[in-house]
Amino acid sequence: MPDANTPTWWAMPVLSRWVGVWSRGLGGPGRLHLRRRHPPPDLRVRVFDSTAKPESGVLTGGLTFLGYYSECIAALKPGLRTPAVNASQAPQFTSSYCLSTVSFANAQLQPPKGFPEYLWKELHGKSLRFGLCVPSTCSEAEITEVSGEFVQAFDSGVNATSTSCSPSQKPFLTNLPAMAVAGVLLLFFALAAVGTAYDVARSYRSSHKKPSSSRSVDTTMASNEGLVNGGSLGDGGSTFSRSVLAFSWLSNGSKIFNTSGKKESIQVIHGLRFYSMAWIILGHTFSFSKQWITYRNMNDLLVIHTDIITQGLANGTVTVDTFFFISGLLVVYVTLKDMASTWGVNRWLLFYVHRYWRMTPLMMAAIAFCAELLPYCGDGPRWKESVATYDGTCQRNWWINAMYLQNFIHTTDMCLNHTWYSAVDYQFYFIAPLILMALQRKSKLGLFLIGLLLLASTSFTAVYTAIKDYPAAPYMSDIISLEKLNDFMGNVYIKPYFRIGPFLIGMAAGYVLYRTQGSCIIRKRYVWLGWTTCAFMMLGVLYAMWPANTGESVPSVAWAAVYGGFARSIWAMGLAWIIFASVAGYGGVVTKILSCRALVPLSRLTYSAYIIHPVLMVIFYGSREESFDYSPYLLMYFAVGNLVLTYMASLVLSLVFEAPVLALEKVLLGRK
Repeated sequence: MPDANTPTWWAMPVLSRWVGVWSRGLGGPGRLHLRRRHPPPDLRVRVFDSTAKPESGVLTGGLTFLGYYSECIAALKPGLRTPAVNASQAPQFTSSYCLSTVSFANAQLQPPKGFPEYLWKELHGKSLRFGLCVPSTCSEAEITEVSGEFVQAFDSGVNATSTSCSPSQKPFLTNLPAMAVAGVLLLFFALAAVGTAYDVARSYRSSHKKPSSSRSVDTTMASNEGLVNGGSLGDGGSTFSRSVLAFSWLSNGSKIFNTSGKKESIQVIHGLRFYSMAWIILGHTFSFSKQWITYRNMNDLLVIHTDIITQGLANGTVTVDTFFFISGLLVVYVTLKDMASTWGVNRWLLFYVHRYWRMTPLMMAAIAFCAELLPYCGDGPRWKESVATYDGTCQRNWWINAMYLQNFIHTTDMCLNHTWYSAVDYQFYFIAPLILMALQRKSKLGLFLIGLLLLASTSFTAVYTAIKDYPAAPYMSDIISLEKLNDFMGNVYIKPYFRIGPFLIGMAAGYVLYRTQGSCIIRKRYVWLGWTTCAFMMLGVLYAMWPANTGESVPSVAWAAVYGGFARSIWAMGLAWIIFASVAGYGGVVTKILSCRALVPLSRLTYSAYIIHPVLMVIFYGSREESFDYSPYLLMYFAVGNLVLTYMASLVLSLVFEAPVLALEKVLLGRK
């Protein structure tokens, strides 16, 4: 029996071999150092201790062993330096953490002699990942080669396939692009501080200003007065005053938290926005954690639960169609009310400019942050792979996002890949004026165009899905190949001509609301019929793909084509009834839930939440150094935390970027 204070028998060969690996990495000055003294015992222990060893959970799918990242990085920092060794003779390297992958994909069916058969069966066709603590002078190729020595005892079919090492981060103070981005972001915060201070001083001056004997002051306007032109008290409406106040957290915050909606506003939209955003965050919590969190019981995560809630979440991609529907509804409902007179060319140009100004600054701020500052926001064994689709892609392809063409150009290398929605939404706005002008001049022509485009999109989607044998939707199970799913996502899911159905139905619903203003008397039996039909349609869309999502069976080509062509538009029709019934006074408890005043501020933060929530998840998941035991309760805990942190960050982003640029737009256009 080995001594209790020493590593167990199976670890001794690993320790001795890995110390040998460290000796290989000590080149140049390190060799002179090693001739003078051996690596100190505490270093050897730290290296061994931080290097991964097999843990419990292999039989439940826990095939990634992380080791201890932080201990490895601190094991040799900045080098093996002692007072007895001249600095010029000390090894010029540090400790580095690498994840090495050992593949059992081509392993023989029968286990090697002495290897447990049940364990070999679990490993066969899969890959093991080990966290290794190595000298920074070792390359990834060298680590892969050395890792292969550890698996030679199995058979020729088991081999080390790749190694990914955590790169040494470039010092922030020498990274000029990162410093420039940080400077711009700090400038916005500084402007917010100046604007807020100006707002406070202006309000204080107004409240303490005594009226002169020669004129009276309307107290109702006192809060709108301000200091301009060297201290004279003006009306607060000057360009300078409004420009500075555009950055005030007090002014912008009061607008965000104001819940006294206008009489003609559609209050249920606030609830639809928030609950849809919460649904998206919950879905991304599951998918992102599955991708970047290390679970010891990964097999449990792969088991698809067949309960109603899980299957409802499995088809949560329809929440994006909710936002397309709302966009279509509002662009008609709001614009037609503003088109009392015929718009000229300049007004239509402003239509496009306003949308671009509304969406772009916040997205570009997030892109700049991800491209240059995100790498400095965390660290961990899987940090490199988790941020790979954010920092590098945004450095290369940010300009594509600025043109809203990321769903057509370099789709597999997209910067902030969830912003495909922003591109599709902006592309819908390019065709909106054609329908808006038709609705204003000849409503039947406008409705005909909506119907024609809807028919074309639905037919095209169904036929294309059948020809390509694509899935009806992104399935929760792995019943189709990953290659087929990726093709579907790139060629169908993010393309505007396949997703325009809900937007068109939203436009039709917006026109009906514009013409009726919610004044409609419906008999009770028709109200019940409407709600029953709505429930059947929306629940049918959610659960029609139950067999595919559970992995039981693949839908036929015909059924996949029908669902792919019609499902999202049917979902939008259900939303149209919810809004119409609520505005007309037939919504009942649904209207009360969706029209809750507390949801109004959260609704106004929706776009910020959509842009920033994946970035926050990347920072959290990518910096985890430990394994987790998956359970639905853990997932819900993650989801609630992601939801709360997302809206906290969204409030800051809205106050610093989104609200100020919208206020500045009004200043530039001379609007009140």
